[in-house]
Amino acid sequence: MVSLELEARLDNLLSTAQAETADIDLFAPIEEREECPICMIPHSIQEDEIRFMNCCGKRICCGCVYKQTLTDIKKGVPKGEMKCAFCCQLEPKNTIKALKKLMKKNNPEAFMQMSERYRLGSSVLQSDTRSIEMLVRAAELGHAEAYRQIGIKYKDGITVEENTSKAVTFYEVGAKKRSIEAHQNLAAFHSEHHNNNECIKHLKVAASAGYDDAMNNLMNAYKTYKNELQSKEEMDQTLRSYQTSSNEMKSKDRDDARVAMREAGL
Repeated sequence: MVSLELEARLDNLLSTAQAETADIDLFAPIEEREECPICMIPHSIQEDEIRFMNCCGKRICCGCVYKQTLTDIKKGVPKGEMKCAFCCQLEPKNTIKALKKLMKKNNPEAFMQMSERYRLGSSVLQSDTRSIEMLVRAAELGHAEAYRQIGIKYKDGITVEENTSKAVTFYEVGAKKRSIEAHQNLAAFHSEHHNNNECIKHLKVAASAGYDDAMNNLMNAYKTYKNELQSKEEMDQTLRSYQTSSNEMKSKDRDDARVAMREAGL
């Protein structure tokens, strides 16, 4: 279990975040989404289509990475000498050292990356406690996804004592801070507890932001319950919002990258 000091940090983190987000509507549309710093197109919701660069700490979409790779190949640049599409630096050979350097600069995503490494024991000694410590710091720096992942720790009782109420509260903070997947977690929670109306509300927010899984779940719910939970007009409006958000995340470079990744078995 976590130390009393870390438990106090978690409690303080939650109370502070609740106060910060008290005036935010939990079901407000997610209009501001993270963009790729190169093409300026909203990032895909699929994390495997985003590359975190250990050199500069930027998250770059698969399309821009793929485009830069093709350019380097045409120039005859050896694989080991290809540079970052954003900062034009070589990727650090020592990933952990590079992440720690970014962490000293308070890069929240670097803490997220390190949290995952501690969780898996990837190039570091496996430690669920260290993993959650990294999440806490990322959350303190404003990373919405960190709140959601802390919520998962409480839901599953990993390192911290299992606490469904705290899990849901962390999800809600993450959702208010524009974590699309936090809405999916909340939808799943309310579905399990037969709070269908609340479930639908969260699915609408996530689907309107372009989340495929949420849109599919919403359509299945509509087929099952017909007009009991949402009218046809409401369903049509959500579908239009979903299509708009999905189109905003598309680009030819990203499509080409997806094809290349499938052909490479990635």
